[in-house]
Amino acid sequence: MNILNEMIEDKNLVWDKSLNNQIEKFQVNLDTKSINELIENRENLTNSSIDDYPCLKNEIMVLKTNYLTNGYGFLIINGICFKDFKKEEMTEVFRIISAGFGKLIIQNIKKEKLVVITNEGKSMKTGGRYHQTNEGGSYHTDSPQWEKVPDFVGLFCLNPAKKGGTSKYVSAYTLHNEILKSNVKILQDLYTNFHFDKRGEFDEGESPTTFKPIFEFMNNKLKFRYLRNYIDAGQKLMNLPLSTEQNFILDKIDEIIHDDNFSVSYDLKQFDMTFFNNHRTIHGRTGFEDYEETEMRRLMIRSWIRDQ
Repeated sequence: MNILNEMIEDKNLVWDKSLNNQIEKFQVNLDTKSINELIENRENLTNSSIDDYPCLKNEIMVLKTNYLTNGYGFLIINGICFKDFKKEEMTEVFRIISAGFGKLIIQNIKKEKLVVITNEGKSMKTGGRYHQTNEGGSYHTDSPQWEKVPDFVGLFCLNPAKKGGTSKYVSAYTLHNEILKSNVKILQDLYTNFHFDKRGEFDEGESPTTFKPIFEFMNNKLKFRYLRNYIDAGQKLMNLPLSTEQNFILDKIDEIIHDDNFSVSYDLKQFDMTFFNNHRTIHGRTGFEDYEETEMRRLMIRSWIRDQ
């Protein structure tokens, strides 16, 4: 078992709330040439792929390298770039842009590659998945319950919430440094396996959980997977409820990642897109209040992406 046992100083990997005052470091506007390619083909968006937009494809490849593979691990594409598009066109635009970062992968047993994120009145306490609720907190990486997690995640804002729903980003390297400073033993324990609940989405004969460590250090890169509710539920499913020591360890993670001193906050506006590295960028949101009108309620579209 390889353990990263030294402090990381690289400011692209270790960052905190100070980035809130430097939005220009993670927010981008797409080049006019890229946007014009989409506009010129707007009648055929549904039947097109990223390969049909050479300028856009090249621009996304550069953004992927500079922001997700290297850089801070996340970026926001300003929704104002898409002011000339109709709302019903934008899901296809998001699909095309997502494909520029890699291969879109299936997200659920329905085999959906784009998933709607909206409040369905569910709660994680009763088995609901995070994206089906209006709950805040529970900062996490996506799909920690699967053996192979997506490399990148995309979120597209069709409708922002009436109130709340602020996006939060935390660096897994910052978390790692903070734990290393406070308790080396805790850090070592986070490299051991925990059960992650698959939330009922598994085939007959398969385990209802995935047994994986929270931190891994491979090929000189740190990888992090986490969603506290899924670990709590997964351990109980296997009749191995978290011990007092294990709860203390996970409480320490939650204490750090929910500390506003270590997070970047951003209110996604209509048509904004955010993409992040799912191995090293922890994300979440604040709780939110919806509009009463169905057509105005908070609505996001999510993509899961495999690096190619």
